[in-house]
Amino acid sequence: MKLYMKCTTDKYELPIAVADSTKELAQILHLANSSVKSAVSREKCGFHKVEIEPDMYPDNDGNLWYFENGKTVYVYG
Repeated sequence: MKLYMKCTTDKYELPIAVADSTKELAQILHLANSSVKSAVSREKCGFHKVEIEPDMYPDNDGNLWYFENGKTVYVYG
């Protein structure tokens, strides 16, 4: 799962806005999507892309599963 963030540019880097896509982040911040994509790719001006590993859980058969977008996703091992 990827999240896109705009953070403060001080030493604390507190989150200002978080979104699932650069387009959504651009809409929140009233900026052009191309500007946000460029800033995220270069990690400039407090823009960041964060990849989050899902929490996985074993089921009774030894397979792993996790939730994504409100749905159960199975990872067969």
